[in-house]
Amino acid sequence: MTRTPEKASARSACRRVALLLFVAGIAAAAAAAPGTAELLQRGDYAAAAARFAERAAQGDRVAQNNLGVLHQRGQGVAEDPALALQWFERAAAQGLPGAMYNIGMLHLRGYGRAVDPKVAAGWFEKAAALGEPEAQFYLGMLHYRGEGVPRDHAIAAGWFEKAAAQDVEEARFNLALMLARGEGMPPDDARALELLTPFVAAREDAALLVGEIHLRHADEPGRAQQAHAVFRRLAESGVADAQAAVAMMYVTGTGTPADPQEGRFWMEQAARQGSAHAQFNLGNFHAEGVGATRDLSEAWAWYSLSADNGEPAGRELAAGVAQQLDTQALLRAATRLGELRAKLAGSSP
Repeated sequence: MTRTPEKASARSACRRVALLLFVAGIAAAAAAAPGTAELLQRGDYAAAAARFAERAAQGDRVAQNNLGVLHQRGQGVAEDPALALQWFERAAAQGLPGAMYNIGMLHLRGYGRAVDPKVAAGWFEKAAALGEPEAQFYLGMLHYRGEGVPRDHAIAAGWFEKAAAQDVEEARFNLALMLARGEGMPPDDARALELLTPFVAAREDAALLVGEIHLRHADEPGRAQQAHAVFRRLAESGVADAQAAVAMMYVTGTGTPADPQEGRFWMEQAARQGSAHAQFNLGNFHAEGVGATRDLSEAWAWYSLSADNGEPAGRELAAGVAQQLDTQALLRAATRLGELRAKLAGSSP
């Protein structure tokens, strides 16, 4: 269950592809151009663009930025990344942090130009220094990954800390992840849990990390039971990582009475979702007779399937098991592998 700090959209390429309409919600749009808040709320982008254009021509920096956003999105005006950049640059020249962030996003994502994380980082740094939370988050990501700036987890953690203080959810999650690992700062599971608590009910990645942290402290009273409760809830919701985790807890009797059959059941649920790690462990269960009668043909099939899905030790253990099987047992194992491959292929989206 290893994860790296997230860039956004929950484990995908970026946290928010859409550029900021930098108006402190939508309310500041009214200050930039009276009546535009209502126009934007009802989707009349053409009328809003006309009002922004009038104020932008008069030098209003928020209107300039907002007009750039509409050109970038093609809402109410022609989609034109080059013109969007011009308006963002005018607003940025007047010190608007959101416009600086938007310029950074254009370069980071390659909207209308080549991707250039170095230039993006420069703009994010300007905006971040002025307190723009999204820029702080992305600057942290770039330092964490070493994209456009030197890789430096301590600097990344510092920017995540600032963004988290302004309620950027992904920054808070990434900071918790780094605290749990001791990346860029001393490990601090207690603070990591504090940061994660508001998101546990709604975010499975946050809940998984909470379970992992509790499990690391299984020798402390009640912590193993807390880990089991978290993983069991997620397992019942179909989260493969949680199914594999709760399976091992049942097999080892950690936080719950030992129940190898229940453990095998949950490991199989995770394995059937395509988890190579779970497929490998299920091969171990069959090879060792955990929760069921020992079955080396079944073990070979699951080891081989895990190897198909990228588990490096799967091929090696499958080869070792094959040496213990006669011709008929190998034929059964190969048939079983074909069945498993077909079932998993049929269940894929």
